[in-house]
Amino acid sequence: MRSTALYILALILLGCSGKKEEHLTAFSQPTVEIVSNVTHSVAGDAISLVFKAEIDIDNFKLHIKNAFGSVLLSPELSEKENMVFHIPKNYTRVAGPCRWELLMDGHMVKQGKFDIATNAPKATYIESYFGPRSVTAGYNDYSMLTVAPTDAFDNPLDDGTKVTVKYQFQDNIDEVEIETESFFAFYNVRSTLKSGRILVTAECNGTTSKELATIVYPNNATNFSISSASAHNYADGNQIITFTSDIIKDEYGNIVTNGTLVTFVIKTDQDAYLYTIGTTINGIAEAKTLHPDKAVEWEIQAFVTGAAESNTTSFTFNAAIKDYPVHFSKGNRNIDIGPFESFMKQLIPDGLLVQLDIYDMDDVFISSKKTTTKNGVCNIFLGEYFLAEGKYKLKINAAGITKEFIKNIDGDTVE
Repeated sequence: MRSTALYILALILLGCSGKKEEHLTAFSQPTVEIVSNVTHSVAGDAISLVFKAEIDIDNFKLHIKNAFGSVLLSPELSEKENMVFHIPKNYTRVAGPCRWELLMDGHMVKQGKFDIATNAPKATYIESYFGPRSVTAGYNDYSMLTVAPTDAFDNPLDDGTKVTVKYQFQDNIDEVEIETESFFAFYNVRSTLKSGRILVTAECNGTTSKELATIVYPNNATNFSISSASAHNYADGNQIITFTSDIIKDEYGNIVTNGTLVTFVIKTDQDAYLYTIGTTINGIAEAKTLHPDKAVEWEIQAFVTGAAESNTTSFTFNAAIKDYPVHFSKGNRNIDIGPFESFMKQLIPDGLLVQLDIYDMDDVFISSKKTTTKNGVCNIFLGEYFLAEGKYKLKINAAGITKEFIKNIDGDTVE
Protein backbone atom coordinates (compact mmCIF):
# COMPACT_ATOMS: atom_id res chain seq x y z
CA MET A 1 0.00 0.00 0.00
CA ARG A 2 2.81 2.37 0.85
CA SER A 3 4.63 1.62 -2.40
CA THR A 4 1.45 2.40 -4.38
CA ALA A 5 1.13 5.83 -2.72
CA LEU A 6 4.76 6.68 -3.46
CA TYR A 7 4.25 5.72 -7.09
CA ILE A 8 1.23 8.04 -7.50
CA LEU A 9 3.10 10.95 -5.86
CA ALA A 10 6.03 10.51 -8.23
CA LEU A 11 3.71 10.68 -11.25
CA ILE A 12 2.15 13.93 -9.97
CA LEU A 13 5.52 15.62 -9.42
CA LEU A 14 6.69 14.52 -12.86
CA GLY A 15 3.62 16.07 -14.50
CA CYS A 16 4.00 19.39 -12.69
CA SER A 17 7.64 19.71 -13.61
CA GLY A 18 6.76 19.14 -17.28
CA LYS A 19 4.14 21.93 -17.28
CA LYS A 20 6.61 24.27 -15.58
CA GLU A 21 9.22 23.64 -18.23
CA GLU A 22 6.64 24.20 -21.00
CA HIS A 23 5.50 27.50 -19.42
CA LEU A 24 9.00 28.81 -19.03
CA THR A 25 9.87 28.24 -22.67
CA ALA A 26 11.12 31.71 -23.85
CA PHE A 27 9.82 33.48 -26.99
CA SER A 28 12.55 33.70 -29.59
CA GLN A 29 12.69 37.30 -30.84
CA PRO A 30 13.15 37.29 -34.63
CA THR A 31 15.33 39.74 -36.49
CA VAL A 32 13.05 42.13 -38.38
CA GLU A 33 14.04 45.28 -40.24
CA ILE A 34 11.78 48.08 -41.48
CA VAL A 35 12.53 48.50 -45.16
CA SER A 36 9.95 51.20 -45.91
CA ASN A 37 8.71 53.16 -42.93
CA VAL A 38 5.96 55.81 -43.26
CA THR A 39 5.78 58.64 -40.73
CA HIS A 40 3.58 61.14 -42.57
CA SER A 41 0.96 60.84 -45.28
CA VAL A 42 -1.95 62.72 -46.82
CA ALA A 43 -5.52 61.44 -46.66
CA GLY A 44 -6.30 59.32 -49.70
CA ASP A 45 -2.70 58.42 -50.54
CA ALA A 46 -1.81 54.73 -50.69
CA ILE A 47 0.26 53.50 -47.73
CA SER A 48 2.31 50.31 -47.49
CA LEU A 49 4.65 49.14 -44.75
CA VAL A 50 7.56 46.89 -45.81
CA PHE A 51 9.57 44.64 -43.44
CA LYS A 52 12.47 42.23 -43.95
CA ALA A 53 12.61 39.03 -41.87
CA GLU A 54 14.66 35.85 -42.02
CA ILE A 55 11.79 33.49 -41.21
CA ASP A 56 8.55 32.48 -42.87
CA ILE A 57 6.26 35.50 -43.33
CA ASP A 58 3.16 33.44 -42.63
CA ASN A 59 3.94 33.79 -38.94
CA PHE A 60 3.52 37.60 -39.07
CA LYS A 61 0.46 39.87 -38.81
CA LEU A 62 0.19 43.66 -38.77
CA HIS A 63 -2.30 45.25 -36.38
CA ILE A 64 -3.56 48.68 -37.57
CA LYS A 65 -5.61 51.05 -35.39
CA ASN A 66 -6.87 54.59 -36.00
CA ALA A 67 -10.10 56.61 -35.75
CA PHE A 68 -11.79 54.37 -38.32
CA GLY A 69 -11.22 51.25 -36.21
CA SER A 70 -8.71 48.39 -36.04
CA VAL A 71 -7.82 45.51 -38.37
CA LEU A 72 -5.34 42.62 -38.54
CA LEU A 73 -3.50 42.41 -41.90
CA SER A 74 -1.68 39.52 -43.51
CA PRO A 75 1.55 40.19 -45.43
CA GLU A 76 2.33 39.77 -49.10
CA LEU A 77 5.72 38.74 -50.50
CA SER A 78 7.50 41.31 -52.64
CA GLU A 79 9.96 40.64 -55.45
CA LYS A 80 12.77 41.19 -52.98
CA GLU A 81 11.32 38.64 -50.61
CA ASN A 82 10.15 41.31 -48.19
CA MET A 83 6.93 41.42 -46.22
CA VAL A 84 4.54 44.04 -47.57
CA PHE A 85 1.43 45.19 -45.72
CA HIS A 86 -1.01 47.32 -47.75
CA ILE A 87 -3.12 49.59 -45.52
CA PRO A 88 -6.81 49.53 -46.61
CA LYS A 89 -8.23 52.71 -48.18
CA ASN A 90 -10.80 53.13 -45.42
CA TYR A 91 -7.94 53.68 -42.98
CA THR A 92 -5.74 55.87 -45.20
CA ARG A 93 -8.58 58.34 -45.80
CA VAL A 94 -9.06 59.19 -42.12
CA ALA A 95 -6.88 62.08 -40.92
CA GLY A 96 -5.07 61.74 -37.61
CA PRO A 97 -2.61 59.33 -35.99
CA CYS A 98 -2.53 55.72 -37.14
CA ARG A 99 -0.73 53.17 -34.91
CA TRP A 100 0.63 49.79 -35.97
CA GLU A 101 2.09 46.71 -34.31
CA LEU A 102 3.97 43.90 -36.05
CA LEU A 103 3.02 40.58 -34.44
CA MET A 104 4.55 37.10 -34.70
CA ASP A 105 2.56 34.26 -33.21
CA GLY A 106 0.67 36.79 -31.12
CA HIS A 107 3.84 38.47 -29.77
CA MET A 108 4.68 42.09 -30.59
CA VAL A 109 7.88 42.39 -32.58
CA LYS A 110 7.84 46.09 -33.54
CA GLN A 111 5.46 49.03 -33.23
CA GLY A 112 5.15 52.56 -34.52
CA LYS A 113 2.76 55.15 -35.87
CA PHE A 114 2.30 57.55 -38.76
CA ASP A 115 0.20 60.71 -39.10
CA ILE A 116 -2.31 61.28 -41.89
CA ALA A 117 -2.88 64.93 -42.79
CA THR A 118 -6.07 66.36 -44.29
CA ASN A 119 -6.17 66.62 -48.06
CA ALA A 120 -7.43 70.18 -48.49
CA PRO A 121 -5.74 70.76 -51.90
CA LYS A 122 -7.73 67.94 -53.49
CA ALA A 123 -11.13 69.39 -52.56
CA THR A 124 -12.81 71.39 -49.82
CA TYR A 125 -16.40 71.02 -48.78
CA ILE A 126 -18.31 73.29 -46.43
CA GLU A 127 -21.05 72.35 -44.01
CA SER A 128 -22.77 75.52 -42.84
CA TYR A 129 -25.58 76.17 -40.39
CA PHE A 130 -27.32 79.46 -39.63
CA GLY A 131 -29.86 80.21 -36.96
CA PRO A 132 -32.14 81.26 -35.61
CA ARG A 133 -33.74 82.07 -38.95
CA SER A 134 -35.61 85.06 -37.53
CA VAL A 135 -34.52 87.89 -35.24
CA THR A 136 -35.98 91.18 -34.08
CA ALA A 137 -34.75 94.59 -35.10
CA GLY A 138 -32.16 96.22 -32.86
CA TYR A 139 -28.62 95.37 -31.82
CA ASN A 140 -29.57 92.96 -29.02
CA ASP A 141 -30.35 89.98 -31.23
CA TYR A 142 -28.19 87.94 -33.59
CA SER A 143 -28.01 84.76 -35.65
CA MET A 144 -24.95 82.50 -35.53
CA LEU A 145 -23.27 81.17 -38.67
CA THR A 146 -21.39 77.93 -37.99
CA VAL A 147 -19.00 76.60 -40.66
CA ALA A 148 -17.31 73.19 -40.69
CA PRO A 149 -14.93 72.91 -43.69
CA THR A 150 -13.77 69.39 -44.60
CA ASP A 151 -11.55 67.77 -47.21
CA ALA A 152 -12.74 65.35 -49.90
CA PHE A 153 -12.83 62.49 -47.36
CA ASP A 154 -14.90 64.41 -44.77
CA ASN A 155 -11.92 65.13 -42.53
CA PRO A 156 -12.21 68.47 -40.66
CA LEU A 157 -9.57 70.88 -41.86
CA ASP A 158 -6.75 71.91 -39.52
CA ASP A 159 -7.23 74.59 -36.88
CA GLY A 160 -6.34 78.02 -38.20
CA THR A 161 -7.86 77.42 -41.65
CA LYS A 162 -9.16 80.77 -42.90
CA VAL A 163 -12.86 81.16 -43.69
CA THR A 164 -14.33 84.28 -45.29
CA VAL A 165 -17.85 85.25 -44.21
CA LYS A 166 -19.95 87.61 -46.30
CA TYR A 167 -23.38 88.98 -45.33
CA GLN A 168 -25.68 91.35 -47.17
CA PHE A 169 -28.51 93.62 -46.01
CA GLN A 170 -30.20 96.01 -48.41
CA ASP A 171 -27.37 97.91 -50.18
CA ASN A 172 -24.58 96.88 -47.81
CA ILE A 173 -22.30 93.85 -48.19
CA ASP A 174 -19.89 93.19 -45.33
CA GLU A 175 -16.98 90.74 -45.29
CA VAL A 176 -15.04 89.30 -42.36
CA GLU A 177 -12.32 86.66 -42.10
CA ILE A 178 -12.37 84.08 -39.32
CA GLU A 179 -10.36 80.93 -38.53
CA THR A 180 -11.35 77.42 -37.60
CA GLU A 181 -10.81 76.22 -34.06
CA SER A 182 -11.61 72.70 -32.85
CA PHE A 183 -12.58 71.85 -36.44
CA PHE A 184 -15.17 74.60 -37.01
CA ALA A 185 -15.58 78.37 -37.17
CA PHE A 186 -18.48 80.59 -36.20
CA TYR A 187 -19.57 84.20 -36.53
CA ASN A 188 -22.46 86.12 -34.96
CA VAL A 189 -24.37 88.20 -37.50
CA ARG A 190 -26.02 91.02 -35.59
CA SER A 191 -29.57 92.13 -36.26
CA THR A 192 -30.17 95.47 -37.96
CA LEU A 193 -32.27 98.47 -36.99
CA LYS A 194 -34.49 98.05 -40.03
CA SER A 195 -36.61 95.01 -40.80
CA GLY A 196 -35.75 92.92 -43.83
CA ARG A 197 -33.71 89.89 -44.88
CA ILE A 198 -30.01 89.23 -44.21
CA LEU A 199 -28.22 86.89 -46.64
CA VAL A 200 -25.07 85.05 -45.49
CA THR A 201 -22.48 82.86 -47.20
CA ALA A 202 -19.02 81.48 -46.38
CA GLU A 203 -15.93 80.68 -48.47
CA CYS A 204 -12.95 78.42 -47.73
CA ASN A 205 -10.14 77.44 -50.13
CA GLY A 206 -12.13 78.68 -53.09
CA THR A 207 -15.25 76.71 -52.13
CA THR A 208 -18.39 78.62 -51.18
CA SER A 209 -21.28 77.47 -49.04
CA LYS A 210 -24.94 77.67 -49.95
CA GLU A 211 -26.78 80.93 -49.38
CA LEU A 212 -28.43 81.18 -45.96
CA ALA A 213 -30.82 83.83 -44.71
CA THR A 214 -32.39 85.24 -41.57
CA ILE A 215 -35.39 87.54 -41.45
CA VAL A 216 -35.28 90.66 -39.29
CA TYR A 217 -38.76 91.25 -37.92
CA PRO A 218 -39.91 94.53 -36.36
CA ASN A 219 -39.37 94.92 -32.64
CA ASN A 220 -42.13 95.42 -30.07
CA ALA A 221 -44.79 97.97 -30.92
CA THR A 222 -44.71 101.44 -29.39
CA ASN A 223 -47.66 103.56 -28.25
CA PHE A 224 -50.09 104.56 -30.98
CA SER A 225 -53.35 106.45 -31.58
CA ILE A 226 -56.87 105.26 -32.40
CA SER A 227 -60.07 106.82 -33.71
CA SER A 228 -63.70 105.71 -34.01
CA ALA A 229 -66.25 106.27 -36.75
CA SER A 230 -69.82 105.27 -37.59
CA ALA A 231 -72.59 106.26 -40.00
CA HIS A 232 -74.51 107.88 -37.10
CA ASN A 233 -74.40 108.10 -33.32
CA TYR A 234 -77.81 106.69 -32.46
CA ALA A 235 -78.04 103.73 -30.12
CA ASP A 236 -80.13 101.60 -32.45
CA GLY A 237 -78.40 98.25 -31.73
CA ASN A 238 -78.02 97.75 -35.46
CA GLN A 239 -75.39 100.03 -36.97
CA ILE A 240 -71.68 99.11 -36.80
CA ILE A 241 -69.04 101.34 -35.23
CA THR A 242 -65.44 100.96 -36.46
CA PHE A 243 -62.29 101.53 -34.41
CA THR A 244 -59.10 102.20 -36.37
CA SER A 245 -55.49 102.64 -35.29
CA ASP A 246 -52.88 104.73 -36.99
CA ILE A 247 -49.82 102.95 -38.41
CA ILE A 248 -48.26 101.04 -35.50
CA LYS A 249 -44.45 101.02 -35.52
CA ASP A 250 -41.58 99.83 -33.33
CA GLU A 251 -39.00 102.10 -31.72
CA TYR A 252 -36.86 102.01 -34.88
CA GLY A 253 -39.65 103.10 -37.21
CA ASN A 254 -40.44 99.65 -38.62
CA ILE A 255 -44.10 98.88 -39.27
CA VAL A 256 -45.15 96.03 -37.00
CA THR A 257 -45.61 92.58 -38.49
CA ASN A 258 -48.90 91.83 -40.24
CA GLY A 259 -51.23 89.95 -37.93
CA THR A 260 -50.18 91.72 -34.73
CA LEU A 261 -53.14 91.40 -32.35
CA VAL A 262 -54.70 94.63 -31.09
CA THR A 263 -57.39 94.54 -28.38
CA PHE A 264 -59.87 97.41 -28.17
CA VAL A 265 -61.33 97.75 -24.66
CA ILE A 266 -64.60 99.65 -24.25
CA LYS A 267 -65.67 101.11 -20.90
CA THR A 268 -69.26 102.31 -20.54
CA ASP A 269 -70.47 105.13 -18.31
CA GLN A 270 -71.86 102.42 -16.01
CA ASP A 271 -68.36 100.91 -15.52
CA ALA A 272 -69.14 97.88 -17.68
CA TYR A 273 -66.40 96.60 -19.99
CA LEU A 274 -66.63 95.27 -23.54
CA TYR A 275 -63.88 94.39 -25.95
CA THR A 276 -63.28 93.65 -29.59
CA ILE A 277 -60.10 92.67 -31.41
CA GLY A 278 -58.40 93.39 -34.70
CA THR A 279 -55.14 92.42 -36.41
CA THR A 280 -52.77 94.69 -38.26
CA ILE A 281 -52.43 94.89 -42.03
CA ASN A 282 -49.66 97.21 -43.14
CA GLY A 283 -49.46 98.38 -39.53
CA ILE A 284 -53.12 99.41 -39.22
CA ALA A 285 -55.55 97.52 -36.99
CA GLU A 286 -59.31 97.76 -37.42
CA ALA A 287 -62.10 96.33 -35.24
CA LYS A 288 -65.87 96.60 -35.40
CA THR A 289 -68.80 96.17 -33.03
CA LEU A 290 -72.54 96.90 -32.93
CA HIS A 291 -74.07 100.05 -31.55
CA PRO A 292 -75.66 99.66 -28.12
CA ASP A 293 -79.44 99.61 -27.85
CA LYS A 294 -79.65 102.50 -25.38
CA ALA A 295 -78.03 105.87 -24.86
CA VAL A 296 -74.57 105.51 -23.42
CA GLU A 297 -71.07 107.01 -23.56
CA TRP A 298 -68.13 104.78 -24.42
CA GLU A 299 -64.44 105.26 -23.65
CA ILE A 300 -62.23 103.22 -25.95
CA GLN A 301 -58.54 102.32 -25.55
CA ALA A 302 -56.48 99.77 -27.51
CA PHE A 303 -53.60 97.54 -26.41
CA VAL A 304 -50.89 95.43 -27.99
CA THR A 305 -50.49 92.98 -25.13
CA GLY A 306 -47.25 93.43 -23.23
CA ALA A 307 -45.95 96.08 -25.59
CA ALA A 308 -47.96 99.23 -26.26
CA GLU A 309 -51.19 101.10 -25.64
CA SER A 310 -53.17 103.81 -27.39
CA ASN A 311 -54.76 107.06 -26.37
CA THR A 312 -58.30 107.00 -24.94
CA THR A 313 -61.09 108.19 -27.20
CA SER A 314 -64.80 108.58 -26.48
CA PHE A 315 -68.02 108.09 -28.43
CA THR A 316 -71.46 109.22 -27.27
CA PHE A 317 -74.59 107.38 -28.42
CA ASN A 318 -77.90 109.21 -28.39
CA ALA A 319 -81.17 107.40 -27.74
CA ALA A 320 -82.71 106.12 -30.95
CA ILE A 321 -85.98 105.09 -29.25
CA LYS A 322 -87.72 107.84 -27.30
CA ASP A 323 -90.76 105.88 -26.13
CA TYR A 324 -92.88 102.78 -26.78
CA PRO A 325 -96.52 101.82 -26.03
CA VAL A 326 -97.60 98.98 -23.72
CA HIS A 327 -101.07 97.35 -23.96
CA PHE A 328 -102.57 94.94 -21.37
CA SER A 329 -105.40 92.51 -22.11
CA LYS A 330 -106.96 89.19 -21.01
CA GLY A 331 -107.06 90.07 -17.32
CA ASN A 332 -103.70 91.87 -17.68
CA ARG A 333 -102.05 88.54 -18.40
CA ASN A 334 -101.37 89.42 -22.04
CA ILE A 335 -98.89 92.27 -22.58
CA ASP A 336 -98.26 93.71 -26.06
CA ILE A 337 -95.21 95.96 -26.23
CA GLY A 338 -94.47 98.22 -29.20
CA PRO A 339 -94.20 99.09 -31.94
CA PHE A 340 -90.68 100.39 -31.35
CA GLU A 341 -89.72 103.22 -33.66
CA SER A 342 -86.17 104.41 -34.25
CA PHE A 343 -84.78 107.90 -34.85
CA MET A 344 -86.48 108.31 -38.27
CA LYS A 345 -89.78 106.75 -37.13
CA GLN A 346 -88.73 103.50 -38.81
CA LEU A 347 -89.30 100.16 -37.13
CA ILE A 348 -86.26 98.96 -35.26
CA PRO A 349 -84.38 95.86 -36.45
CA ASP A 350 -85.47 92.52 -35.02
CA GLY A 351 -83.83 91.33 -31.83
CA LEU A 352 -84.21 94.21 -29.31
CA LEU A 353 -84.16 92.75 -25.80
CA VAL A 354 -87.26 93.41 -23.69
CA GLN A 355 -87.36 92.36 -20.01
CA LEU A 356 -90.30 92.19 -17.61
CA ASP A 357 -89.58 92.11 -13.86
CA ILE A 358 -92.43 91.13 -11.50
CA TYR A 359 -92.64 92.30 -7.87
CA ASP A 360 -95.31 91.93 -5.20
CA MET A 361 -96.81 94.96 -3.49
CA ASP A 362 -94.12 94.83 -0.82
CA ASP A 363 -91.54 95.33 -3.60
CA VAL A 364 -90.22 91.79 -3.26
CA PHE A 365 -88.91 90.38 -6.52
CA ILE A 366 -90.86 87.36 -7.79
CA SER A 367 -89.70 86.53 -11.32
CA SER A 368 -88.77 87.91 -14.70
CA LYS A 369 -89.42 87.19 -18.35
CA LYS A 370 -87.33 88.11 -21.38
CA THR A 371 -88.16 88.29 -25.06
CA THR A 372 -87.00 90.04 -28.24
CA THR A 373 -88.80 92.11 -30.82
CA LYS A 374 -89.89 90.96 -34.25
CA ASN A 375 -91.23 93.41 -36.81
CA GLY A 376 -90.92 96.13 -34.16
CA VAL A 377 -93.16 94.48 -31.53
CA CYS A 378 -93.14 91.73 -28.92
CA ASN A 379 -95.56 89.94 -26.59
CA ILE A 380 -95.35 88.56 -23.07
CA PHE A 381 -98.09 86.29 -21.63
CA LEU A 382 -98.40 85.60 -17.93
CA GLY A 383 -100.26 82.27 -17.75
CA GLU A 384 -101.94 81.09 -14.58
CA TYR A 385 -99.35 78.32 -14.34
CA PHE A 386 -96.69 81.07 -14.18
CA LEU A 387 -98.33 83.74 -12.03
CA ALA A 388 -101.29 83.40 -9.65
CA GLU A 389 -104.08 85.95 -9.40
CA GLY A 390 -103.24 89.03 -7.44
CA LYS A 391 -101.95 92.55 -7.49
CA TYR A 392 -98.40 93.03 -8.75
CA LYS A 393 -95.90 95.68 -9.67
CA LEU A 394 -94.62 95.21 -13.24
CA LYS A 395 -91.42 96.85 -14.57
CA ILE A 396 -90.75 96.72 -18.30
CA ASN A 397 -87.26 97.66 -19.52
CA ALA A 398 -86.37 98.11 -23.21
CA ALA A 399 -83.90 100.37 -25.03
CA GLY A 400 -82.85 101.90 -21.72
CA ILE A 401 -86.41 103.02 -20.97
CA THR A 402 -88.13 101.56 -17.90
CA LYS A 403 -91.90 101.64 -17.46
CA GLU A 404 -93.65 100.67 -14.21
CA PHE A 405 -97.24 99.46 -13.82
CA ILE A 406 -99.37 98.23 -10.93
CA LYS A 407 -101.88 95.69 -12.21
CA ASN A 408 -104.42 93.22 -10.92
CA ILE A 409 -103.74 89.90 -12.55
CA ASP A 410 -106.92 87.84 -12.69
CA GLY A 411 -108.79 85.37 -14.83
CA ASP A 412 -107.91 81.80 -15.76
CA THR A 413 -107.21 82.46 -19.40
CA VAL A 414 -104.69 80.03 -20.84
CA GLU A 415 -102.60 81.15 -23.83
